[in-house]
Amino acid sequence: MTKLRTPLSFSRAITTIAAAIGWEAAAKVSGRSVRTVRHWSESDRHGTPSLDQALALDRAFIAAGGDHGPILFSYGLQLDVALVDAVACRTALAEDIAATTRETGDAISHCIQALHPGATPAQIYRAIAETEEADALFPRLLGRLKALLPGTGAGREATGEMR
Repeated sequence: MTKLRTPLSFSRAITTIAAAIGWEAAAKVSGRSVRTVRHWSESDRHGTPSLDQALALDRAFIAAGGDHGPILFSYGLQLDVALVDAVACRTALAEDIAATTRETGDAISHCIQALHPGATPAQIYRAIAETEEADALFPRLLGRLKALLPGTGAGREATGEMR
């Protein structure tokens, strides 16, 4: 039975290389056993080749007539996905900062109006409502900021867990 391998994954790249050069050659080039190389090609296993082994496998694939390095290609695509996630997270943070600033400004403006002598209950209620609206945005802003910390908020792709 043929195993399904995730597109862009290292396991698919190893399988592509082995299909071109053979399992024995892949093992020889990487300095590992055929069993180890086969484990690298299985999505449900956690092993991957070292950088030197990946380079050797990609070179062997190219030498066998391949037009690219499958492992390098997989790594590049995974990195692109991680960068898109990081940029999207920062863009969302910038949008939330703008919204929070706008709402906080409105709240402060209405609070100043509520300070005036003779302010009506309606003006005071409006200041309260605007302040509550601004306050509601801060948890989201905090969440976006915390997501920028290493090891938090990033998708599997950004943390290198994609296989």
